[in-house]
Amino acid sequence: MTARSWSITLPWATPPVKPNGGYSNRYAHAKKVRDTRQAMGLLARQAGIPALDRCRVELTWFVPDRIARDVDNLAWTLKPLCDALAGTKPMDHQIVPNDTPEWMEKPMPSIVYRPGAPKEMVLTVTEIPPVTGG
Repeated sequence: MTARSWSITLPWATPPVKPNGGYSNRYAHAKKVRDTRQAMGLLARQAGIPALDRCRVELTWFVPDRIARDVDNLAWTLKPLCDALAGTKPMDHQIVPNDTPEWMEKPMPSIVYRPGAPKEMVLTVTEIPPVTGG
């Protein structure tokens, strides 16, 4: 079986969801998480990602310079993106039943240096075969 893959260029040049302290209050943080999740649900529907047995979700942030950035902070953005791909809210696009390891692999996000190119965030969803007992 050839694995299908979808790469979605996200509408943010920088991570939209930041760790604690990135917002003035919890309501602002909750709104940013909700907006990010809603955008991902729409983008996944537009990309035509079908229901899958299992998938791998990878977040890559392409940057034009070598300024020190902490990849751990990207995990705060990855969370609502994955929630939107496995959630049950009306705004979600449920491609797998849950975002647990049984259904979705979520490796640590990565930061890739691309000199001269604009900042860009890309989410790649790759179909992986179901786990079979043996």
